[in-house]
Amino acid sequence: MNHRYFGDTRDLFKFDLVRHIMKSLPELEGFTFVPMLTETNNTGRKSQGPKDLDTAYRSGKAGSQNRELKDHLQRLQEISDDVEYLDGVGTYFSREKIRIDITGRQKFTGRNQDSYFRSIFEAFPGNSLIFLDPDTGISDTRADQKHVLLLDIKKIHDRMDMGSALMIYQHFPRVNHEKYVRRLCTQLEECTGSGPVTITDNEIVFFLLVKNQKLESRLRNALECYADTYPGLGTYCDA
Repeated sequence: MNHRYFGDTRDLFKFDLVRHIMKSLPELEGFTFVPMLTETNNTGRKSQGPKDLDTAYRSGKAGSQNRELKDHLQRLQEISDDVEYLDGVGTYFSREKIRIDITGRQKFTGRNQDSYFRSIFEAFPGNSLIFLDPDTGISDTRADQKHVLLLDIKKIHDRMDMGSALMIYQHFPRVNHEKYVRRLCTQLEECTGSGPVTITDNEIVFFLLVKNQKLESRLRNALECYADTYPGLGTYCDA
């Protein structure tokens, strides 16, 4: 997660989806947010497009029906301080009566992966939706600030209890999206032993892993219900 993108349309999608999952699955007692904050690359200028939440609302992008979240994120767009932004995210979920724990607030550099994830394990949650939010997504070999390694996903999955779910952000590269998702689903299942369920708007995709078959069925239903709300969304992946 990078502060240049705070409050953009992807944040609208991700945080509205988290809200939907938490409201749909009351057995999840809390939301654990692992932001994986990165240093800002100041080269180049980012288009304002992804931050135009009014256009997202008019075009029906994922999360746009949640006017309270949209308005809250528009206010948070003015924030560049990491801690202040994360506190603002926490405020939204607290208002929604969702218990949130934001862990791993220090910068994620790729070089500090071991110490970063150890800090998460010190107070590992139970019965929680655990959301890893890397800048770009998943990698099987590349240890850098933009990616979370499959090996680290396995470590977190191994520590996760039967009542929790692990959610991972992934930005699409310029490849066939369906083939890419299915390949990552296969890799995640081979790595963790759990077959992912997914939801995507064809710009980003979220992978969700659980150990409990009953919870997986309820999670799958919740994602399908959410996807039915927005015509641009799809759920697939039975690797």
